[in-house]
Amino acid sequence: MKGKLLLSLIAACVSSYFAIAQQTSAVTYGLGNTKNVTVTASSNAAAGIRTLAGSGFLPNFNATSRFLSQATLGHNLAHIQQVAGVGVEKWLDDQMAMPNSFSINNYLRGVHRYMIDSLRARNPGNTYDSTNVFAGNVHFDLSWFQGAMSAPDLLRWRVAWALSEVFVASRISAFDENPYALASYYDLLLNHSFSNYRTLLQEVTYHPAMGVYLTYMNNRATDTTTTKKVFPDENYAREVMQLFSIGLYELNLDGTEKRDANNKPIPTYNNNDIAGLAKAFTGLSWGDSRYLGDREKNNWSYTRRMKFFPIDSSDAKIRWWVSNPRIVDGHDRGTKTFLGQTLPTRPVLQGEQDIQDGISVLFNHPNVGPFIVRRLIQRLVTSNPSPAYIARAASVFNNNGSGTRGDLKAVIRAILLDPEARNCCADKEDASAGALREPMLRYMNILKALPLNSQGGVYRNVMVTLYNRIGQRALNSPSVFNYFQPDYQPNGPVKAAGKVAPEFQILNSQSLASYINGLNQWIVNDDPVEFWTLFTGEKPKPDQDPGFVLTGDYPLARNNRLPELLDKYNLLFAGGKLTDGTLQIIQNAIAQMPYSEDSSGVPNADDANRRIRIAIVLILSSPDYLINR
Repeated sequence: MKGKLLLSLIAACVSSYFAIAQQTSAVTYGLGNTKNVTVTASSNAAAGIRTLAGSGFLPNFNATSRFLSQATLGHNLAHIQQVAGVGVEKWLDDQMAMPNSFSINNYLRGVHRYMIDSLRARNPGNTYDSTNVFAGNVHFDLSWFQGAMSAPDLLRWRVAWALSEVFVASRISAFDENPYALASYYDLLLNHSFSNYRTLLQEVTYHPAMGVYLTYMNNRATDTTTTKKVFPDENYAREVMQLFSIGLYELNLDGTEKRDANNKPIPTYNNNDIAGLAKAFTGLSWGDSRYLGDREKNNWSYTRRMKFFPIDSSDAKIRWWVSNPRIVDGHDRGTKTFLGQTLPTRPVLQGEQDIQDGISVLFNHPNVGPFIVRRLIQRLVTSNPSPAYIARAASVFNNNGSGTRGDLKAVIRAILLDPEARNCCADKEDASAGALREPMLRYMNILKALPLNSQGGVYRNVMVTLYNRIGQRALNSPSVFNYFQPDYQPNGPVKAAGKVAPEFQILNSQSLASYINGLNQWIVNDDPVEFWTLFTGEKPKPDQDPGFVLTGDYPLARNNRLPELLDKYNLLFAGGKLTDGTLQIIQNAIAQMPYSEDSSGVPNADDANRRIRIAIVLILSSPDYLINR
């Protein structure tokens, strides 16, 4: 019976999202419907419409949980109570005022140092250092997980995750199992989650992980004077425009595509623009290089900002000025024309200004506001933001109210506080509201929500099996286009209605069944993390291999208290969005499970524990949870 119940809930998930609301003759006022309605109020006329929109009510736990599902990687009941008490605006201000509290790179170095020191202590006659004690990607993963679980700046970690899916750099096919490439790049995203978009774009451009991933590390100037012609690598120039800044087509402020006289979208750039911009991104090499083309790099090279080399002396090393009368340029000389702009001819030694100017041209392009905010809205709130929603957030990107363009702090605040984001009744208006929760967010929801018995605040999780199960982990996208594309349209009603559902690109029968099996492992079998020892012979630390402590809920496992149990986890995981029908199905299933008490009314621990865990699994399998509206 349990298997049939799970299958019916899973099937409902897909049909729930794909169902497009039918038009009826009824007109509803309230429930967020304010079309063609004006509200005046004696106390504050400007705020009167908020009550009808559903955003003007006092904070409540359901609305707070829904907000936190958009603004964090996961939350617990204490977070809900705290934010409901201070209000979402105050919580956002407090979170954005926090400095970055956790460096993945520093934690990774500490893990690496612990491994070296431990091996030295065990084998005092041997020499151990970073060259012969291997740190790999699993050490990045456990360092990332430690920060995700322990850092108090919850909003920063949620935004950094979103940015990692826009400014994609992936370990797949790059970095040669160097965890410092991943750690230092993710630290960049954390550090600049609330900075300025131009600063973020600049730091991404100068990061060696991006230089290697998109192959412009050691990018040389055009040289057609020799038999073997040399042209700048165009990979980054193409992707920085297509994916990180302006997109493929010219946009209106509201994100809709501009059209030419033949009603065709207008391309933002062509091959000539790519070639022109690629010339600007020449002459960059490792931060600890001796010359352009230097390739013998160690772990720490990925933690240093790339360095500009105007002259290419790699062939003759540093003796080119003695042995080679022909100067070879590392950075492209002459003008560089792209996106309707022409950078002036400069002495090659001043060529780094071309990089800065290229970034500024991208930053000031009118597409950037609507392009970037749509992607952030999709990653934080909803797959199909309305044009009005995009326009409001893009206006804040263009001007934060104080004349500053690209203020990410103001943009994130505008996205999360927008009426379309805060409308608790969005699903009543639009069947395509919200988004399918990403697998990694579902996993983190669980581990952040349920109490773990880890001692000392250490959470060791290498996430190898997790990735094989759910297909996601930090900086492990299969391509520069992310795990899923922002305009993905599954066949059926979504595509017919002109809507998109990005996360459905990685949803199939196998991945969904694997997620359900994961719930069984994580919750029913109480095995939520993948604990590995860090080196051969390390003494196991059972207190770092935690499980969930649910004993406090045992009294709620009694039949007459099952509604309380389901209400608690409906609030915690789904923001109170589980329908009465879903709740009744789950309650009926749980009520049929064995349950007994002793003569004092104390629940049998095994019965209560099993009921609670299965109830959580069913909630996390339900369409009402999987589609976050």
